[in-house]
Formats: sequence, C-alpha cells, structure tokens
Amino acid sequence: MFDVAPGLNQGQVRLLVVEDDPNIRLFCQRLLQTQYNVSTAENGAAALEMLTEQQFDLVITDVQMPMMNGIQLLKQIREHYAEIDTLVMTAHATVETAREALKLGALDYIAKPIESENLLRTVRTCLELRRVRQEKERLSDLVLMYQFSQTIATTLAVETQVEQIFEFLWRRYAPETLALSLIFDDQHLKLIACRTTKGWQYDHMELPLPPQRTPDMLPRAHMQLLDKVVPAEQSRFAGIVLRSHGQPIGYLHMARHNEQPVFDQSERRLLGIFAGQVAASLDNARLHQALKEQNRQTIAALAEAIDARDAYTYGHSRQVTRYAVRLAQEIGLPPDRIELIDYAGLLHDVGKIGIRDHILLKPGNLTDEEMAMMRRHPQIGVKIIEGVCGLRETLPIIECHHERWDGKGYPRGLAGEAIPLEARIMAIADAFEAMTADRAYRPAMETAKALAILANGRSTQWDAQLVDHFITIIQREGDQLRYRERFSQVPLNAILERKSIGGAE
Repeated sequence: MFDVAPGLNQGQVRLLVVEDDPNIRLFCQRLLQTQYNVSTAENGAAALEMLTEQQFDLVITDVQMPMMNGIQLLKQIREHYAEIDTLVMTAHATVETAREALKLGALDYIAKPIESENLLRTVRTCLELRRVRQEKERLSDLVLMYQFSQTIATTLAVETQVEQIFEFLWRRYAPETLALSLIFDDQHLKLIACRTTKGWQYDHMELPLPPQRTPDMLPRAHMQLLDKVVPAEQSRFAGIVLRSHGQPIGYLHMARHNEQPVFDQSERRLLGIFAGQVAASLDNARLHQALKEQNRQTIAALAEAIDARDAYTYGHSRQVTRYAVRLAQEIGLPPDRIELIDYAGLLHDVGKIGIRDHILLKPGNLTDEEMAMMRRHPQIGVKIIEGVCGLRETLPIIECHHERWDGKGYPRGLAGEAIPLEARIMAIADAFEAMTADRAYRPAMETAKALAILANGRSTQWDAQLVDHFITIIQREGDQLRYRERFSQVPLNAILERKSIGGAE
C-alpha cells in the first residue's frame, strides 16, 4: 500500500473522479477513498457543476465522455479553476491525446485498463508535485510580502507608496487594469490612480458617498469612477475593500481580459494579505501627510507674520517659495529635496525677527553698521530653527541663501558648489522676488530688467545654469507663478511717496 504524499492528510485531500463508465468510476472511488476524500461525476458537465460548489485538490478525468469530454473539461478547469490540478485517464493513450492534455495543464495521464498500484502511485506523484509547487509559491509569496513591507516602509509619501504598491501588484498578478480609490473626509470616494497596459491614469475623479452605506456601495462607486477612465472590457475581476481599524478607507481593484486566467483562490488569499498591509500603510501615510500639512500651515503663518512687519514684504516668503520650488522641479530634484526647499523658502527670512524695526523698515539706504546688523539675519534664523528637530535639514539653506557664486556673499563667504544647491536656488528666487516687488525705497522693477540683472550676474552672484533655467521658467510661465494678492496690503500713499533706488536687495 502506498502512503499519502508528505504534508497531506487523508481527510484534507479532496479528489474528484470524472468517468462515464460506472464500473470504472466505482473502482476508482473504492480504491482511492482508502486514503483520500473522493467524490465522483459521470461527465464533464456534472463535474463543472460540482466545482462551482466544492473545492478539490485533484481532478482525475476520462477523455471520452458524453455531453462534455475530458479535453473540454480540462480547458474549463484551466480557465476558471487554475488552482486545481488534473490527471487524465484514457483508453486512447495516443501521443496526440497525451500532448493535448499536458498542454492544458494535466500533470500526467494513465492508460486504461487501470491498474490499482499504477493509479495510486500516479495520484501520489501528482499530489506530491502539487505540494512542492504550493510550497514554492508560498515561499515566493512570503519573500514578495517581505520585500513589499520593506519597500513601503521606506516612505510616508502617499504618491510614492501608491507607485510602489502598484509596481508589486503588477508584477505579482499581471493584470490588464489596476486601480485604487480612497475615501476622503468620510464623504467622497476619489480615484487615486489607475494603471493599464497603456500606462498610468491620474484623473483624480471623485464621487460623493451617501451617509447610509451598504456593503456593496464602495465597489459600485469605485466602478462608476473607473468606467469613466477605462471602458469595462475586462470580465475577470478581483477587488477588495481596504480597511483600517475596522473602517473602510478605499477599494483596490484588478481586472484581466478573457484570454487571461481568472484570479484563483491562492491569488485572492494573497490579495487579502496585501490589502491589510496596503490599508495600514496608506492610512499611516495619509495621517502623516495631514500632520505635515498642518505643520506647513503653521510655518506659513509664521512666515507671513514675519513678512507683515513691513507692508512691502508681506507675502515675500510665500512668493520666494513658489519660485524656488518651481526651479527645483525644473532641474529634476527629487520630491524630498523639493519639500525641503518648500519649508526653507517659508523660513528663509525668519532671522529678521531679531532685526530691529528701525533697520528693517528703514525707507532709505542702510549705514554700514545697519547693513552689518541686517546681514546677521541668516545666522539668527539658524539659531531659531536649530532647536526644531524636524526642520534641521533646512538650516544650510536658511544660512546660505545670501552666499554668492564668486565667494563675496555672506555670512560665510562660500563660493561655487561649496554653496548647497538648495541655497543657490533660494538665492535666485529671493533676488528676483525682491527686484520685482515694491519696496519702501523703490518701486517694483520690470520683469525684463530683473531677468537682465540675473543674466548679468551669471557666474558672479548666482549659479549660471540655475539662472538660465530660472529665466526660461519666468519667460514661459511667470504670470502663472505670481500671487495676484501679493500687493494688496501696500498703502497707496507709501507707493507714491517712496524713494526710488535700483537693484536687488
């Protein structure tokens, strides 16, 4: 007597014998049920009906049968039940029949008349092959899950996490369409991203969600959004509601075309595990993003309070930030460095808190002593910010945004590439904003003149390559970058009475 394959218990292994000859069907059932849980069907059609209701590990099927033969059954199993293995019995053991069965996924075939030991041995071999394959798949999935968890743990940026999640799912499942929608403010479902074989879609469409929600509401709302982006051509779907702390936060959806295999049970189980990690990661990332936005709003309010000491510089930091961020984007800096510039732009003049009003607000030229005091503001800013651990990376930008390419700047007299790149960016944005905005001692300079001054200062005051990029940006989209409300707080009489002095601050 042959043993059950290692790792498989008798009560756990389910076999389905499909045979139109009742004597052979009964023979196989009696022989196999001594070791396995065995069910039978008299033809392919009856077998398919059983497959919709029960789970089986191995289907042992005859080839020649009425209504639906064994080859047709193999095709249906391969298309709809890819996780089930198959073994073929045939009295017509020709090379062509065997080849066709093996092409359709059969692990092996047995020639009739059936011999007891041959059947038991072949079934055991098939189950052993199945066990080894499943172990390999589980190991592969564990490695994939580990890599996935390690990858998404490296960032709390929602956009980056979505790209990483999609990359892993695309590699593992090879879908035709992959889409993710998330709930925002508990009121709207927004399509965050959709990837097809034609590329990425980022339409960010959204739908309002009703207060009273049924279990199928989220999938239906998701499909409404997706239908506007991708025509519903696929018929094979796998979708799962993403939950965090028991509450739905979104929906993840995949689809394949008819020619592709359906999502089998093992794929759906793995998707469930993925979904748990995806939901937790995205929820953490969104909370982190919300906290960061709150912090940024606080910093922006601080910057505006500093700028508001002088009606002419109100909004200066915000405008400098917009210019600097746009220049950083133009030269292809990564998101984390652009974010650093965003914070540093708002804080670059924070040190002016330590400059007395009679110097900061003086309408005319500063004396040498007053200029020396004014030039201390970068270092004062560093002293203020260095105690805030989350902002320490902005310190080199705050300190060095008045350094010059030729080494004649302040406070350290750095030159060339010794000046941090982000500070070189900030210096250009700061100078251009100062030149093109009204000041107590002069009117705003025309854009063309300000750009000419930047161009003349290439390789002396500013980084030449960055100046060239900045000039291109302003010529292309300068009006779009300018805040319209920039001068709303400047008193008209102050503009009319001011003293005119050319040049940048």
